[in-house]
Amino acid sequence: MTEVEKEPKKLILKGDKKLLENPFVGSLIVPIAIVLVGALIIFGVTKMLSTESSYKDHVRELQSKAFGNKWIAAYELSKKIGSSQIPDEDIPWLVENLSDVYSNSPDPRTRDFVVVALGGLRSELAFPVLEMALKDKSSDVRFHTLVALGNMPQGVAFNWESLKPYFTDEDHAIRQAVVLAVGTHKVKALEGSVVGSLRDESIAVRYSAATALIYYENDASIQTIKQILETGVSSVFDVNQVTNLKLNILNAIEKMKWKKMTTVVQSVVDGNNNPKVTTKAQQVLNELKN
Repeated sequence: MTEVEKEPKKLILKGDKKLLENPFVGSLIVPIAIVLVGALIIFGVTKMLSTESSYKDHVRELQSKAFGNKWIAAYELSKKIGSSQIPDEDIPWLVENLSDVYSNSPDPRTRDFVVVALGGLRSELAFPVLEMALKDKSSDVRFHTLVALGNMPQGVAFNWESLKPYFTDEDHAIRQAVVLAVGTHKVKALEGSVVGSLRDESIAVRYSAATALIYYENDASIQTIKQILETGVSSVFDVNQVTNLKLNILNAIEKMKWKKMTTVVQSVVDGNNNPKVTTKAQQVLNELKN
């Protein structure tokens, strides 16, 4: 298989449910947004590269003109970076090489996984290529660029206001990703845009906005927060999704120690029949009362 210009079928499931199924409930943005499928049975590819290869091996495969399925190497690299501690001294080399691969890859699958890999490095050195990727013609690439930015360490120097246009993107997953990215970094200049997302047509964007606004301790989120904490299993969310939605809210309240939410959390302790949610709510309540 060779690199292709045509944008292929999506390789990463993204959107309302995927971003809300967040097992990493201690953080707002979400490695879940970059969850990679465990076995890709797409375009006839059923066998991935050896997991014994190092990240340097995958970079060399990406740079090799003789290696056809570069997107597979990029996929494997993103997995390797996500599960390994990359030595600090190797990060500049990785960013330089991945930037070159991104700039010279016509296949959006390769660019997409390169962005996921760069996001896993959590390095400001990746900002130049991520700024390019924000303008990529592939919505998947733009989506994972926003996720990568959201996962950057707190306090990094980035022009966050440049993300404002994505609040009105036609792709609801991109709107959700920008809300979470901006909320994670508590970008004051875009707080109004996050508030505006409470009126988004997508329920996932609205719920993400409410969660993000906890980090601003913004009262505009309270009504939607109550709605989330009262949400039950429905045709929209299954039991695991409902649980994770509520845990995300409770973790954000706990992190910010937002005492104004004490009575709301108390109502969860008193009225929720999910032991996992109730236990977490009691823990948060104890923190708020101390």
